[in-house]
Amino acid sequence: MVNVFGYLSIQSDWTVDVSTSSADSAGKFWVSGYKLGEESIHGYITVSKSNSADGATLVDLTATDGASGITVEYVGPRQLRLSDEKAGIVTPVLYTAPRTTVACSQVVRGTGVRSFDVSKYGGLLVAGGDDGVLDVYETQSSRQRVGLEGHLGDITSCTFFPSGQVVLTGASDLSLRVWSASDGTNPVTLIGHTAAITDTAIVGKGRNVVSASKDGTLRLWHCATAATLQTLSLSTLAVNAIDLVADSGESEETTEDENEFETAGKLVAVACEDGNALVVDLQTKETVFSFASEPSAVPVRAIAYDLANELLYSGRADGVVDIWLTTVPTAPVYSFKRNNSPISALRLIQHVEPGLPLLCVGTEDGQLFVVAIDCAIDNVVTAKVVEELVAFDVDPITQIRAAPSTAPNASRQSIWASGRSTNVYEF
Repeated sequence: MVNVFGYLSIQSDWTVDVSTSSADSAGKFWVSGYKLGEESIHGYITVSKSNSADGATLVDLTATDGASGITVEYVGPRQLRLSDEKAGIVTPVLYTAPRTTVACSQVVRGTGVRSFDVSKYGGLLVAGGDDGVLDVYETQSSRQRVGLEGHLGDITSCTFFPSGQVVLTGASDLSLRVWSASDGTNPVTLIGHTAAITDTAIVGKGRNVVSASKDGTLRLWHCATAATLQTLSLSTLAVNAIDLVADSGESEETTEDENEFETAGKLVAVACEDGNALVVDLQTKETVFSFASEPSAVPVRAIAYDLANELLYSGRADGVVDIWLTTVPTAPVYSFKRNNSPISALRLIQHVEPGLPLLCVGTEDGQLFVVAIDCAIDNVVTAKVVEELVAFDVDPITQIRAAPSTAPNASRQSIWASGRSTNVYEF
């Protein structure tokens, strides 16, 4: 059974209307409510301001013009809470506007940022668009640090090495490249795939890397020699996305190839266009789990693997997110959707303090939201939306990344996301 979530959408630049309104001039921004199979709601949230006795500015938000059933609470300049019983949202959901915006000046608007990554502590960002456009930016100033010139096709994957000073990229020109984020040099090019690269991952410290491709394969590479160590044929169609995770347990490094490093204990979750989701042991090169949703022909476009809780999340082209227990791989333990827009990105988000697992979901119609996963006993799993991230105006979400948060009193990691615009946002 697929659980259908109702949801509320608000104007992507709602913070502008709040900041520009005054005690003499009320502002407003639109709000809409949706639930599959039911009549939608459309109206406005009116902003009114007043001054308190001590001179502080008080902000009051009221849903009006067809949206009067929606309850709204102002939290701060970047946050508010919304609930609506008609849409099934009884517990108010937090809505968050971007904390940081990195303007990727070299990317062409319309096609937007196809892939990006942030360095470990968020100081640098690498972003790529169409026609090989690829650059490194400083996140605090949006200043272009260096251009990475060499790819001849659309940039489909960007990944920082652990040092934060080296970048791995993949493109539709069938190649992967290793770059210096300092001077833009490209000492290594990896060639071997027979179709566009779709995703990449760094193994351990980075002597080996992994790539996925529309040719249906997963490749393990040795960076120093640019050699393919292993090619795994996983699908007759494209491999759309991967998620490399490391087992916290101790695993013995026993490989015959002297160029293979740190593959022990590494697992790769794989999303396939043929409708399958797989987990591959990178050391043994064997498929350890295989999941096929029903109907099995629906492509899997995004993947995330929560090894600690033995949960795998697969995002489908029909808008469904399936949650699988690796101990019970025969059927999803929970499935949810909002509408029929394809899932385009999934990313696990860590709490600063221990808490429920968080999954950030991006869709092709511009929705970006965080779901808390409740892993109860007896293989019972449920999910609920706890936060909406507001910046995209019906732009397909192309990439989601997580990084340590520098925000005061943060409860979770920073979430970074890109879409069709030339900006990358941090929430």
